[in-house]
Amino acid sequence: MTKNGLIAAVAEDAAKSKTDVVAVLTSLAAIVSTTLKGGGELTLGGIGRLSAAKRDARQARNPSTGAVIDVPAKTVVKFKVARDLADAVA
Repeated sequence: MTKNGLIAAVAEDAAKSKTDVVAVLTSLAAIVSTTLKGGGELTLGGIGRLSAAKRDARQARNPSTGAVIDVPAKTVVKFKVARDLADAVA
């Protein structure tokens, strides 16, 4: 499903305008970003939990050449699916 498909489906299901749904999704994205940047985590009931995790710097190998490369440390987003959603999809 694309973003436009999601907007249309939510607008129809909630009997709201697409403009309202776009505003909510934009706000949600900003809140999630701010929360994760601050080191927090966000639980979306029935969907899952988003959290930020730090990855240490490491060395890896280029599979084509075999050369060793340095991969810098970075912060990544982790997602853990909710049990209800996992059971519904299975």
